[in-house]
Amino acid sequence: MSQDVAPPSPLSPDDAAYDVGAHSSAGSIFSQDTVATSVHTLPPLQTKAPDTLDSSFLEPVLEDDPRSWDLVAPAQDDQDVGSYALEKRSDQLFSAEHLRTIFEDPRLLLKFTGFLNSHRPQSIPILIYYLDALKALRAINYANAIAEALEPIKDQSFTNEPSKPTINATLQEKSDRAFKVLVQEDLPAYIAHTWTQVVSISIQRRITGTLAPHLREASEGLAEVFCLTDPSRTDNPIVFVSEEFTRTTQYGMNYVIGRNCRFLQGPRSSPHSVRRLAMATSEGREHSEVFVNYRRDGSPFMNLLMTAPLLDSRGNIRYFIGAQVDVSGLIKDCSEMEGLTRMVEKEQAKRGGAGEDEEDHKDEFQELSEMFNGAELDTVRRYGGRMHKEYVDDSDCESIHRPRLLLKDPSQDILDKEKRAISETGASMIKERLNGKLQGVYQHYVLIRPAPSLRILFTSPSLRVPGILQSPFLNRIGGSSRVRADLGAALSEGRGVTAKIRWLTRPDEDGEGEGRPRWIHCTPLLGHSGTVGVWMIVLVDEEGSMAGGSSGRRFRQAPPVSSNIGGKEWDAVASTERRKLNAYDQTDERKGNHRKVEYYMRPGSENSQSASGSRSRDRGPEPPLLTSATASEFSFNLRG
Repeated sequence: MSQDVAPPSPLSPDDAAYDVGAHSSAGSIFSQDTVATSVHTLPPLQTKAPDTLDSSFLEPVLEDDPRSWDLVAPAQDDQDVGSYALEKRSDQLFSAEHLRTIFEDPRLLLKFTGFLNSHRPQSIPILIYYLDALKALRAINYANAIAEALEPIKDQSFTNEPSKPTINATLQEKSDRAFKVLVQEDLPAYIAHTWTQVVSISIQRRITGTLAPHLREASEGLAEVFCLTDPSRTDNPIVFVSEEFTRTTQYGMNYVIGRNCRFLQGPRSSPHSVRRLAMATSEGREHSEVFVNYRRDGSPFMNLLMTAPLLDSRGNIRYFIGAQVDVSGLIKDCSEMEGLTRMVEKEQAKRGGAGEDEEDHKDEFQELSEMFNGAELDTVRRYGGRMHKEYVDDSDCESIHRPRLLLKDPSQDILDKEKRAISETGASMIKERLNGKLQGVYQHYVLIRPAPSLRILFTSPSLRVPGILQSPFLNRIGGSSRVRADLGAALSEGRGVTAKIRWLTRPDEDGEGEGRPRWIHCTPLLGHSGTVGVWMIVLVDEEGSMAGGSSGRRFRQAPPVSSNIGGKEWDAVASTERRKLNAYDQTDERKGNHRKVEYYMRPGSENSQSASGSRSRDRGPEPPLLTSATASEFSFNLRG
């Protein structure tokens, strides 16, 4: 087998990357180099090597200055020596400032609130609470601004002393705490939801062989980093891992097996992410999380993690499967995070000495008016400024001067832009299936015993049909016998394999029957001794196979119906003529006509013989004309 060799990634020299070790060993033994027919713009998921903040300032000084003794640029006072750029970017990603940037842009806020409404409706009350509290605080600020503008009046001593500003510390605290909940709980979920869409497309194209060549290197080990834990044992230790897991984390098999996954956590790992993962495990439910993990050498990487329980036939949790995706490249480039991009650019502009734009400055009333809802805006339009207007009886012209009402769906611009972006990336089918969790990436998967058994032990909820558990895996594989034989041989040898097969709707030992074309990506999870303990098999539909609402099912033709009914043969010709006759009768009855309808009798029938005698003398052996009432006797003919 020849490993796919990706061309060098066209990245700039200062692009940071992380060394994830050697190439994956789980490549398909039946694969060949495949170049996508249309290269879409997908961001790289990974980077090449760890990038410390201080290393970027250690470039050699090329100027030949006789007065200088510096070989590298001198250290800066605000430089975080020894820290990694990814750690700082992670702090920015999950910061309150990032969420404030989202709230400042109505378009970004609409996307965020739309995500909450669709995937986290339980967070809507806290969102409304925060927005109302913020509106109240801005109203207080506007009142303080008006009070501050009051000037002393001559001969009115009570106006000399300025009014003290109104401060509501309790309301401010409630607003801050509500916003903190949104930052800690909902912002990470929104980030995971957004990046899941990008990862889903990359995984599908890598498995199906349509990933652009320059992105293959930045997707090394994709869909191959798995670990399996046993919750029945103390501290839920790892019992099996894939080889790519050890390469990504740099921890050997002897160190990993028997330990809880917390050894990947470090100084910048979010405690809230760890808490949510622990709660999901204790409650036995699926969960997705984005947070910083650390390799053995101390270098960080951004981990998009999915954990899911594996249930037996009685619904009992036996194990947990963990799937990791290194998305360090996404956070480095702020991919799909427009709010983060703006925040980073603003911070860089401040460091460069640029001041705040006058257009960005808002007075207190503008900040308050931006939060008005429809009813409040209607009140302002109807009654705003009434006490400052001179009375003019212009009721006759009221309709002329009434402002024109603009009806516009604010979400339509977002939807149109997303549709254009989806069409450019070819990912409309995937985005419709996603539900904001990483199981959108691994929507279909099975875990099977190693050879020679190869029985299906656990499946994803999407594949959990009656009878599939403990059934032979190869009985679900359709297609040629050669593909089945080669697949069985690869699984017996413990070699990772990617293949295009026909996934049978019903199991069959010979691989016959109806099914749908799918790609399978098989990764072995190894035990302490290096032997295969279980296979993790991801199933992926071909890109575009679900377009148009097609289910991909191949329908068989209905079986033929026997022409022998009750010992007599059914006359199909007479049945057809009977249907025509009935149609003619109904038409005539509606029109009130009582004309005769031609009905051609089958030769040999009793009425046909009696009628043909009177006609044969004039026009030869033509079929007779009968009324519909007479012909109804022959609507269904049986031949003995």
